[in-house]
Amino acid sequence: MADIYPPAVQRPALLKLVDALGCRPQALRRDEYGDWHIVGKQGWIHAVPEGFQLVYFARNGVNEWDGAGPHIEDYVRAKRSLTFCRLSQDGTGEGIFFLDRLPTADEAEIVREIFVIFKKREVGEPSEAQIAARAAFTAAQRARKHDQGDAATDKSGLAGTEDAK
Repeated sequence: MADIYPPAVQRPALLKLVDALGCRPQALRRDEYGDWHIVGKQGWIHAVPEGFQLVYFARNGVNEWDGAGPHIEDYVRAKRSLTFCRLSQDGTGEGIFFLDRLPTADEAEIVREIFVIFKKREVGEPSEAQIAARAAFTAAQRARKHDQGDAATDKSGLAGTEDAK
């Protein structure tokens, strides 16, 4: 049977979503079937012909007071927060949502928080003080290596020709 939405079509759509979410590029991975998806600690996001399929699952209890089942309050919070998505399947502690467009900046923050997808680190242009500090650090490192090189040469006996006479 032919794949109606092959991985070659999924990846570009998910790359746009990665940019819109502002998440790390490492979040985009292949699943066990070879399809691309964005991985979070509490779910996955797949590209589908209708847009994006967000598969959410609540974390399970890890302490004796948490119980053995899913944290239902996490799922209830997810349902309340993802109002901009269409809820397709509503399970106990899990659900499937559909998003038919790229999220806005506020919606992207909600998706990252709900699915626990790590945000991409934003690095701006370095200031003059940062550049000067890096240059000073590099110069100190080079001086230290140069001094260590001289000490190693002295210990080997190659530098002191007076001792050999």
